This record gives sequence, C-alpha cells and structure tokens, in this order.
Amino acid sequence: MQLAGILSSLLLATQALAIVRRGAPADAPTALKCAFVIDFEQGADGHAILAKHLAGKGLQWSERTSINNKYANFVSVQLVGDCQDAASIFEGLSGATSFSSVTSRPGPQPLASDRKEVPFSDELYHSITGVNDARNKLGLTGKGVTVAIIDTGVYYLHPALGGGIGKGFKVVGGYDLVGDAYSIADPTITPDDDPIDNCSDDSHGTHVAGIVAADARNITTPGYVPAVPFTGVAYEANILAYRVFGCPADSTASDVMAAAIYRAADDGADLINLSIGGGPNYPEEVDTIAAEAVGKAGHFVLASAGNSGAKGIQVTGNPSNSHGGFSVASFDSTVTPSPYSLIDDQPYFYGLGSNNAKFVEGESLDIVVNDLTADDTDLQSDGATNLSKNAKGKALLLRWGATTQGGSSKRCGYALAAGASHCILYGNTDEMVGIAGNAGLPSMFLSRAGGLALIAKVKAGGKPTFIFTTKQREYQIPTAGTISSFSSPGLSLDLEIKPDFGGLGGQVYSTVSDHAAQHANSPDSYGTKSGTSMASPYSAGVAALLLEQRKNNKPSFEDLRAILQNTASPRKIFQSKSYNSVAYQGAGLVNAYYAGQAVTVVTPSAIALKDTDNFKSSVVLTIRNDATEDVTYTFGSFSAATVNAYNVGDDFTLDATTISFTENQQASVEFSTKEVRVTKGQSAQVTVQFNAPEALTPYPIYSGYLQIIPSNQENAIHVPFAGVVGSYKNKAIWSRKSPSLAERWGSQYGLTEQNVATGLYADLDFNPLSEGAVINATLGAGVMAVASSTSRGGYIEILPVVAGPAAKRSNDLEAAGFNTSAPIYARLTDLVSEGNPSSPGLFVPMQRNGYSGASPVVPPTIWAFAGVAYDANGNPALLPSGTYKMKFSAVRNFASASSTKDEDFDIIMSPTFRLVDGAVPPAASSSASIASSTATSTQVATSASTASTAAPSGSAVTSGSAATGSASVATGSSVATGSSAATGSVAPTGSVAPTGNSAASSAVPSASGSTAASTSVPVVIASPTYAAPAPATPTPQPSNLYKAGAVSTFGSVFVALAGAALMF
Repeated sequence: MQLAGILSSLLLATQALAIVRRGAPADAPTALKCAFVIDFEQGADGHAILAKHLAGKGLQWSERTSINNKYANFVSVQLVGDCQDAASIFEGLSGATSFSSVTSRPGPQPLASDRKEVPFSDELYHSITGVNDARNKLGLTGKGVTVAIIDTGVYYLHPALGGGIGKGFKVVGGYDLVGDAYSIADPTITPDDDPIDNCSDDSHGTHVAGIVAADARNITTPGYVPAVPFTGVAYEANILAYRVFGCPADSTASDVMAAAIYRAADDGADLINLSIGGGPNYPEEVDTIAAEAVGKAGHFVLASAGNSGAKGIQVTGNPSNSHGGFSVASFDSTVTPSPYSLIDDQPYFYGLGSNNAKFVEGESLDIVVNDLTADDTDLQSDGATNLSKNAKGKALLLRWGATTQGGSSKRCGYALAAGASHCILYGNTDEMVGIAGNAGLPSMFLSRAGGLALIAKVKAGGKPTFIFTTKQREYQIPTAGTISSFSSPGLSLDLEIKPDFGGLGGQVYSTVSDHAAQHANSPDSYGTKSGTSMASPYSAGVAALLLEQRKNNKPSFEDLRAILQNTASPRKIFQSKSYNSVAYQGAGLVNAYYAGQAVTVVTPSAIALKDTDNFKSSVVLTIRNDATEDVTYTFGSFSAATVNAYNVGDDFTLDATTISFTENQQASVEFSTKEVRVTKGQSAQVTVQFNAPEALTPYPIYSGYLQIIPSNQENAIHVPFAGVVGSYKNKAIWSRKSPSLAERWGSQYGLTEQNVATGLYADLDFNPLSEGAVINATLGAGVMAVASSTSRGGYIEILPVVAGPAAKRSNDLEAAGFNTSAPIYARLTDLVSEGNPSSPGLFVPMQRNGYSGASPVVPPTIWAFAGVAYDANGNPALLPSGTYKMKFSAVRNFASASSTKDEDFDIIMSPTFRLVDGAVPPAASSSASIASSTATSTQVATSASTASTAAPSGSAVTSGSAATGSASVATGSSVATGSSAATGSVAPTGSVAPTGNSAASSAVPSASGSTAASTSVPVVIASPTYAAPAPATPTPQPSNLYKAGAVSTFGSVFVALAGAALMF
C-alpha cells in the first residue's frame, strides 16, 4: 500500500462533500484492512445504493454486517482490492451521511478463571450491595426486565440459565453475529440465529449471564450441581444473547459491536451489558456512538471500565467511555468457599492457572522452595535471576510479586525452564490472585499462608507434605467491599467522571459451559472469575431490579444514572481511613435496596470540576422530591484521597506501584444553604461553591462527595466530584524528563535519564544531537518518542531547513519524489520488536506509554532513523543530502486533532542537522555504558535504491501491541527538559488527522502561519495491514549500543511485548 492513498482516506477532499468521516483513521493499529461502516439516512436502502455505487467504481465487496431499524441504518463492507482512498471511494454515495473504519476489539481474558471458588451462601454474596434487602423488603427479582448480553454467546442449555432458548425460557432470544470460526486469523463473518457458546475456553458470556440472572438452586442434574446454591442478582430477569466472538474468542470488531447494540435495542432489551473493551481512548468509535444513541433512547448500556489498574490513572476503555453509557468499576466480593490442598495435613487455599490446571486429585507433590529468603527480603522477581538448580521433576515454589516484574505466565516460565513438574506461586499479600499460569506445566496460586507454611517447614530442616485436593471450605476475602486492584481508574481523557460506579467483580462465582468446564478440568459447569467483566453484569442486575421497581414509570437515562449514583456507597481504601478517589470508584459501590426505594433524585449526579483553566467553581444542584410527603434535606461533604500520579521533576505517568494517595490537596465546599425543605412532587435548587486546592505535586486529582441527607430515609445521597490542579491542556504529551522511566525501563537497555527523552539523537548510541551536527544515513540515528499522556494524534515529521534559495531546496526534495506542500513523515525502524518493523512516525490515536507490561499502555520502544521518509506516492525514499530538523507534534489535551492552532499541539523540534549518505566512520561514543545492554539485527533503509523499493506491505509494525489496538505508540522521551509548552518558534507544518466529523481537509499551520495545501493527511501506518517492511540490505551498526553477542539473540530476547487482550 502507498502512504499517500492511505492518508487521503482520512478526510474528504473538500468541504462540499456530503458524506463525512468519523472515528478511527483508516490505518489505526486496530483498523481492519479495507473494512468500513457506512451510515445512511433513515429509509435509505443502503444495500442497493452501495451495490450500484461500488459497481460504478469497479470494486468488489462483501457485506460484513448491517442494521436498519429506528436507531440506526448502516452497512458494513469489506472491500476487495485497492481501498487506500476511502474518501474518494465513498464520495457521492447517495443517502450516506458518514463512514468510518472498522476497528477490532480484543477478546475475553478474565483475571481469575476456572478457580473452584463459590459463594459460601447466597445471602453473604449479596450482603454488601443491598440485593438481599431489595429482594426481601421490596420483593424485587428482575421479573419482566430484559437484559442483553453482548459477549461470546451464552450456553443456554445450562440448567441454571433455564435449559433452553425462546419463549418460556430464561434466555428468550438472541443472535450470532459472527459464527464459530470468526477470529483474528479468519475475520469472515457467517452469522446465524443461534447465539450458543459451547466452544470458547473461558465461556465468558455464560459467566456474565449467570451473574445477572442465574438460578442455581434445586438443581440435581449431574455436572450442574453447584457446591452451594446461588442466584444471580436479578434471577427472574430475561436474557437476550448476542454473540460477537467466534470460538477462539480472540477478537471482535466495532461494526459487529455496534450492530449488536442496535439489534439488542430493537429487540426490546431494557439493559445492555458489554463486558468488552480496550485501552484508554476517546469515545468517538462507532460502537461507543451506538451505546450513546440507544442509551439515551431508553435502552441503557453498562460496560466494564477495564482491568488495567496496574497501569495507573486514565485507563478506562471504550465503550465504557461513552457519554450515553455507564462505566463500571470492580469491587472485591465478600466470602467464598475455596478449594484447598493439604500442607502437613492443614488446609490452605489455592487457585489454578487457566492455561494449565492439570493437577490430579490426591496427588502428592515434592516441593522445592526456590528462595527461602524471598519473603524476608520482599523479593519481587523470585526466579528471574535466582532460579533453583534442584527443581527438576519437582514442584517449584516461587513468590508472587509486582506485576511490573512479570505475570504468572512469565513467573511459571521460570519453573518450566528449571525443569519443574509443577509451578506454585505463593502470595506476597493475603489477597488471592487469579492467574493464567504457564501452558507448559500445571500452575497454581497458593495462599500466602500456605507458602509460608512450606517455607517454615523447610527452614526448620523438615520436608513438607503437599496433597492436592479439590475439597472446599469457607474463604473470607480480606479485601471485600474495596476497589479491586485490577479495576481501571479514570478520570476520562477529557476529565469527565469515569467510572460512573462499581459492582462486585473480584472473585465472582457463576455459570460456565460444559466445554469450558472440561477445558478447566472442572467436575461441574461453574467457575470463579475476576474482572470488571463481572462487575458490569452485577451492576446490570442491580439496574434490572430498579427498572422492575419502576416498571410503571421507566426512568430516563439521566434519572437512571442519577439514582444509581445518588444511592451508591463510597468505599474506603483497603486498610485505610481515607475514602478512595472518585477517579477509581466513581460514585461508589451500587446498592440495590437504596436505589429501589429512592424517592429523591439529585442532578447533576456527578460533577467534573475539570482543571484549573476550566474550573467549575459554582454548580447548581437540583433536588427533586418524588416522595408523597414534604422532605427536608441537609447538606454536607467529605473529601476522598488525592491521587498523586506525577512526581516533581518527572513528567511520566506513574503506575499503581508508585502512585501515592494523600489526604492533602483537597477542595473546600460551601453550600448556599444548610438545609432546604422541598414540597412533595416539587424541586429545589441549591448552589455549591468549590475552591480548588493548591498543588503540592504535578496535576493531582482531588475529589470527594457532596452529602445530601433526606429527612425521610436512612441513607444519605452522594454526589461525587473530582478535578485536577493545573493546566491540563498545557501538560506535556511527549515526555521530556523522566528519571523514573530511565530507572524502570531505560536501564535494561543501558539508557539514562538524558537519552530516554523524546527527540532525535546523534547516533544509535543515543548521544545528544548538537546544532548543525552530521547524521549519516548509512549509520543511522536514534529516535525516542515517549508518550506520557494519551493523545488524539502524534506525528514525527522531517522539515527541510532552507539556508539559501528556498526554490533550490524545494526542487531537490521534489526531484527526489517528495511533496513539499505536504507533511514529510519520517520512516522509523523499531529496534526492540521482533522482526524490526518499520513505520511512518504517525500515531492516531496515540495511547500513552507505561513502564512495562502488555497492552494497553505499553512500554516505549527504541527507534532508528536512517534518513528515510515517505515520498509523494507514499513510498519510503531516501531524503536528499541537506539540512533538516525533525519535529515531534502531538494533539494536546482538550484539543481537536483538526485544529489549525499552534497552541493545540505539544511540539518538540530537534536541532538542525545535516543529513549525508555514505559510510563515514562515527565519532567516538561517550555512551560506553550502553554498549552491550541491548541487541539489534535492525534493518534500516540506507540508500535511495533500497528505500524506494521498500514499499509498505502486510508485515506488522506495531511495537508491542499491534494485536490489541494500542498504537505502535510513540515511544521515547524528549530532548528538552524544560516546560511542556511548545517552543514559540516552532509550529506544526503538516496536515493533522481529525478524529471527529469534519468534512474539511484540515491542516496545521506552518511556522509562517500559513496553511499548507495538501490532500494528504497523517494516519497511523503502524498496523499489520500497511506496514513498510525492513529492506534486506546491510544495516547501520552502532558503535556501542546493541552490540556483541547480544546481536545474535535479538530475535528471541527483544520480542515485542504481547498485547493482553482485554475483555473485562
């Protein structure tokens, strides 16, 4: 594919075109090749219009999916052949209103899977969410309410789910939108009328459905008898099942999701649950738009916030970020009977790894403790460098640690490498953790108490006995009712309050299919999973109880949100007196009883105070009294913990291991009156004044709760508020200075604080680039592009510096095939990912980087620049020798990607450099410390001939997370160490890819203030579809970096980080 054609597909060529583009760019990392959704006016025959239009274009196509009902009218198509210039393809399409690229959504990957834990009793399970009282005092069971489950499908043959489908069954209907074979490898859609899932290994949708509406009481059928009878939250609700994943359950797509949402609404779903999502993003995709459309039409959408709590703030994913949907956080459950094994005849709890659970009932394991001092020294990476030599053929005990040091697969991989027969990870805290383990050997997570018992016996000179059993006993969850550690925090990227509220998602027991039970080596079709995937259906069940209560007066979207938020219970941080931040828990843990009996509605039900520049100092509350009596309301407030996600002198976002929660930097609140009396059926307004705190750390998130106490009920009404101190728009997008990144990420490559900053470097040793220095294209130069914040777009351009006649310089570039009226994007080669893929410096959207781990929020990568950029035809070509600068620009917070204002971009400009081509020996390097720390077999285009032939093809280019949708995110940090503001002399000079609905081709102003004429605009080329492969010519070799024996191991050692598919 050629870059020019790809770029032009982002925008329509002129303002006059009737059809507009929205959503992700045509070549975003998650975009499916040549797949588009076209929206039509109501009443238009989209199929017929497309057939005629595309035939006139001489294009072959097939339909992926379509919807034509009162909520939407769209057709999703798969084009065959040349689809680069989508704007031109769909230009003049009669009756069409907009089009967008189809993007992928990752498959299910719950955090705790197939552990044999079950609720100790139904009463205890629902004891902290008001469900028991809603049933016993209000008589609510969900009867008459229909909940749609959009997921992997539902095994409706399960007795606890009714045993069938259709009229008279619990599962009343549904649809399979994709077919069994649908997957990343084969995205062919073959829909049918049967939404059953008895082939996915996790049975995610069946587990979700059971949380909402299972009734596992009085079941006697062998294989379906639960250890303890239990019920879903709304066990008499009806279920509609929509299957959007195939049997592999590894991926779905935005058009499929949107079609399912619209279909569910048209089929009469009162509530729609989406335990599906991605990383931090803006709510501008077709599925998030669908969620908003149907939600505000009375078909309420609840979606999981995400399982990226370890990554730090602002990682709630789509579609939960929808303005018309509810983002649901996870709180840990209460009590379960859990399986135990016997250590010296004493029971200790465990959970099995979902990748390999092949332990045998009654077997005796020969235990080897990897490190007897690991717990004494708080070792976080047991086994990484201290692997026991005595583990062969035995069960190796390893200490669990911070996930930044690796997950269960990596840790059990140590045991596998040691030749162990089994892997046992014991807890570093009292919390039980659900693990995947390693497929290569049976894997287990053992309670901390169990691990310490084994260690104590060995320390005492004894040999412990370990007998595996599947017997169960009560396990009190110590973190019950507190935010789950994995739950993704907000705020949203635009500082709105997300998540909205939370449900029980930590260690939830529910139904699974027969296939999933067999896969997990389970004797019955039940299992425990953890994730916001579980919290969302729990909250959907609570909402179902509320809708049953109000069946004769169905609430609007705004009222439903207000009631659920008003009546939620703010919870404290585990083992702390401080309330958790609104950024983590929203309004708090849902309460079915309080919601069911609510007769007061307070709006707004959540208050986003924004940042210092946009601070809302005054908010008017409306208090509506729906009671049959007059009510007096008194007012107060309390603060929540302040989230400190940035260190002074460090612009990189901290993760869960380093974020601090403090009781300082809190807002003051003042009401216009201490109390107000409201007549029955009437409303009153009260003004609330906020005063933001002074910042002690960069960009602290402060929050708290307004408290309104009605005279006619026992529970207070709460309204969460949150804000950020500082100018969020002026916050750096590109990282310029981060000692923490250098220590936690750069050190593994020998990089220091000075050379993990975003910018262009003098060479591949990452020495600083001085003004006027020579960069040899044959030898290459290093590039860092670290995103410290998520942005709507990041761009890396090459700017010619004209010292003499401008025409001469322009002519040189034009002669080399470059369009000097359009942006010239650098071609970068990834030195870390396997295969060393190359791509343009375009990242739309650009998800922020983290210190380690899988998608979303992946670590930076290390780029090489070899004097190659993309020419007017979209092919990589060697720049002619001359003087240039490299410009890094990123859309600022709150700004539009289509803006033409300089201040809307965070810009870093490199020093001027002179580019030459030839084998000139490099200057002596001063970076000897980096010498052997990183390896490369990088292939970077080094001549005009190799560059021009290295046209983009289908090879992958994303760094670390192509499969999961986080862009080959710009990775590195900046040469500047000062403020985040753009330098005054620097301005973007190229067109910028919009993410909204603008029909105009928008360009960022050049340094002179004029707008460059261009029909090409940037788009992320970092995708498997349009990757530019590395040429097969000799590669530039650094003088120190990536050297010696490490070179030969590059392919195996520096493999791209596998993206963790997210379904929460």
